[in-house]
Amino acid sequence: MRRWIAAGMALAALLAGCGTASPGARQITPTPATPDRSIASVDSLVTNAPDGTPTPLPTPDQYTVRVWWPDEIYPTDTDPSQTILTRQFDDFTQTYSRYTLQVRRKRANGLGGILPTLRTAQPVAPGTMPDLTLMRRADMVTAATEGLIVPIGNWLPPDILESLLPGVEQIGEIDGTLYGLPYMMTLYHMAYRESVFAAPPTTFETILTQEPKYLFPGNVAGQGTGANWTVLLQYLAAGGQLVDAGGLPTLDRDPLLAVYSYYEQGVEAEIFSPGLLTFSQSDDYWDQFETGAVSLVFANSTTYLRRRASVPNTAPASIPTLGGTPITTPDSWMWVLTTSDPDRQNQARAFLSWMMRVSQQSAFSESYGYLPTTQRAMQLWDDQSYATFAQSLMANMVLVPDTQRNSSAAAALQAGFAAVLDGTPAETAADEALQVLSD
Repeated sequence: MRRWIAAGMALAALLAGCGTASPGARQITPTPATPDRSIASVDSLVTNAPDGTPTPLPTPDQYTVRVWWPDEIYPTDTDPSQTILTRQFDDFTQTYSRYTLQVRRKRANGLGGILPTLRTAQPVAPGTMPDLTLMRRADMVTAATEGLIVPIGNWLPPDILESLLPGVEQIGEIDGTLYGLPYMMTLYHMAYRESVFAAPPTTFETILTQEPKYLFPGNVAGQGTGANWTVLLQYLAAGGQLVDAGGLPTLDRDPLLAVYSYYEQGVEAEIFSPGLLTFSQSDDYWDQFETGAVSLVFANSTTYLRRRASVPNTAPASIPTLGGTPITTPDSWMWVLTTSDPDRQNQARAFLSWMMRVSQQSAFSESYGYLPTTQRAMQLWDDQSYATFAQSLMANMVLVPDTQRNSSAAAALQAGFAAVLDGTPAETAADEALQVLSD
């Protein structure tokens, strides 16, 4: 009897110290990753039966959802969007009281990164793997090829797919099979000063006529051995292709010559120079845009949304092309499913549905400077001017597989562009690029 009295007193003290615990819990593990420590909750109480025997009360089942979140898209402590994101995590565990949410922050790649860890740990420690993770499209393709993720076409709630913006679903497809759900996107376009241009400068002719100070990333350092996005998209908009009917690398002479001639004339007018090859991202020269040293720059949508406030009278536009045809390409973070266990899949579906709710996606994406992937989330943005522009640009979105962007054709396109900047005539550069592929 003394034992039972002592146990009861100890339990009473524990409950008094803990207060009322919520059965749902959320934990975020920072990088570098440390062992998961789920937040414990009091799931049951001990009562005494009439004969004095302690009897545990029945408790509801408790479920755990394991999520890996890339550091690259996790807001800093001083970013207001972090408050929005963590509130969404907390609200999930409060709404789904039987769920414990474990969020681990990890790098997308490199030592301890998401893709490398899936490769090494999945065969030996499957219990430590996430149920869901976010990864870039290029990593999704690799993960699917290596069997590290599972198709989600029959797993996703139909209403989520139906809510996506036009053309967005195909970003998650590989050879017609859906492996990823696009969550947040970046598009490539231009930013210009409205005080300098009466209208968006979207054609080669406008650029050559007005001769603006104009910068874009002419290099592809850290992105492979292919072509920079500006030249590649301009070539595609002119009707060029990177593969032939048989899937072999190819370049089309007329579109190639049209693009090279534009840059040849631009070099003569001192609009362009080999200095473009020193830039590999828009952040490399945005300060020149801020100071007014240049009036037109290539930018991704995230850089534009986060930094446009520093440039008075700035507006977005599609990149200049031969006939003014708008064109862009997306860079998207995808939700992918890493578990084949039906129970864990069900639990992961609940969390994914929560994060894809219109209000959730709209609030976090606009605060953080990314584009949402659902129609209704875009409509809820406060900045409807940019949302309308982005949606019009999405209607002219092309997907360029990494195998094509980093192909010998893309490399030849880039080499010819660099040669033109250095003074090689457009005709000669085009012939040399075509000769490379024919050798």
